[in-house]
Amino acid sequence: MKVVIIGAGIGGLAAAVALRRAGQHVTVLEQAHRISEVGAGIGLGPNAVGALTALGIAPRLSADVSLPTWTTRRRWQNGAELFKAPLGTTVRTYGHPFWFAHRGDLQRALLEAATAPEGPDDAGPPAEVRLDKCVTDVDPATGRVTTRGGEVFAPDATVGADGIRSVVRRELFDGREATYSGHSGFRTQVPAERVAGEPGLGEFVERNSFESWLGPGAHVVHSPFRRGSVINITACIETPAIPSGATSAPVGVDETLDHLDGWHEPLRRLVAAGNGVVRYDIHTQPPLENWIAGRVCLLGDACHPMLPYLGQGAAQAIEDGQALGAAFAAAPDPDTAFRLFQDLRLERANRVQALSGANATTFHLPDGPAQRDRDRGVAQGHIDAEVSAWLWQYQDPAGAVARTGPATAGRHRDKE
Repeated sequence: MKVVIIGAGIGGLAAAVALRRAGQHVTVLEQAHRISEVGAGIGLGPNAVGALTALGIAPRLSADVSLPTWTTRRRWQNGAELFKAPLGTTVRTYGHPFWFAHRGDLQRALLEAATAPEGPDDAGPPAEVRLDKCVTDVDPATGRVTTRGGEVFAPDATVGADGIRSVVRRELFDGREATYSGHSGFRTQVPAERVAGEPGLGEFVERNSFESWLGPGAHVVHSPFRRGSVINITACIETPAIPSGATSAPVGVDETLDHLDGWHEPLRRLVAAGNGVVRYDIHTQPPLENWIAGRVCLLGDACHPMLPYLGQGAAQAIEDGQALGAAFAAAPDPDTAFRLFQDLRLERANRVQALSGANATTFHLPDGPAQRDRDRGVAQGHIDAEVSAWLWQYQDPAGAVARTGPATAGRHRDKE
């Protein structure tokens, strides 16, 4: 079958790889003039690494990732350790490691696998990635796609992987625009060599941890990436939207530190040591109970955009891509494939979206009785170990289809 994917982000490219491996002919339409590094560090739990391994991506990416030794939660004022668990044991527990990667490295690996001249046995031809293709119309009855320049694509099926501001979602599903969540990410990167010998800062390199600091109205996450050479820092802060209406903009370090007034001084110094700060406003969309409109289906942030408070946005898009490939490999036609894909994915992705949203409240509690109750729960693993036990299991969509059949594969698999 011929499949058009709208969007060359992580979800769209993961779908391109999976569909190609399933023997389909894939065209990816991307509105940008070029595919470049976007964003910075990204956590990939064992569920995501399992999917990347199954898609043949892991060998293309593994040399560039970092493997944090620990995951920790800390108190905002003094860095007191609330929770600590090893990440090196995830291979034994879940079958795959926890990786911290650069989003650009992941996108490159996916693009290479989608377009490489040689693919696995029985794979379809290399995916064709068409840049500077802004989609203006999608016909759900036929899957036909029209671009701003008047070019028309007539595939057997179309996948809307065009992100939080999805044109496909707006036109064919709920008509809503994404809204500002009230939360904004302030992101910087610190070269490890810059702080390795600094008193009070060298420990951030030595700990090799994926760490979250919980505080009133904000939390800060940092981890090494690119083989430990850089520390990625993101401060998620409750604040009014960028006044200009832009979705992202460079901001001064002083402005960032003003939001973290009173926070643990070594953490503030670590932020100040970064290579400048970029702020990005975090937008949301409500969950959908249906992702299919005729010969068109949504995927990734287009149908389940998540607050970045569970570290699963990219992982769920990758799971989507793999599941879509498994569905097309098992189904005789696009209609059946889309129904199978939705059955495999909708319940799980919507649950992850809800959990991510709940953490926005849990992580940002003001100091007081509720915060103390939360800290006791954190210490007992209630917001980490218990969720991870469900979240980090590799999904194996092809195995789910083989075991239970197309009609019930998704519902049964997600409850195992």
